[in-house]
Amino acid sequence: MIFVPVVFVVIFGLGIAGFVYWIVALIEVAEIPETQFRVAGTEKLIWVLVVALAGIIGALVWLFAMRQRVLAARGMVPAPPPGWYPEAFGAQRWWDGSRWTDHRHAAPPPHAS
Repeated sequence: MIFVPVVFVVIFGLGIAGFVYWIVALIEVAEIPETQFRVAGTEKLIWVLVVALAGIIGALVWLFAMRQRVLAARGMVPAPPPGWYPEAFGAQRWWDGSRWTDHRHAAPPPHAS
């Protein structure tokens, strides 16, 4: 006779715990930068949709299939490619892919009317 209420409480507790974990997983996926997902070889939008639409199953798939790889990609975000990048007052400076160089382009003078 006491078995039924105990089973109900256990199942209800697992349901609440699953719901809470689903919310935590959804927040975690949403807060990770998109570039970190790309370094791990996947897309952020896909995982946000998987976790959001599949509920606790999606959160568990995230946990066991991709979470470790995405979290391991933290700090491995590649540097921007070489090129000219804006600096103060309209000037540009050359980034060689690993460091800033001393090469600069001055801003063009304003047109006199």
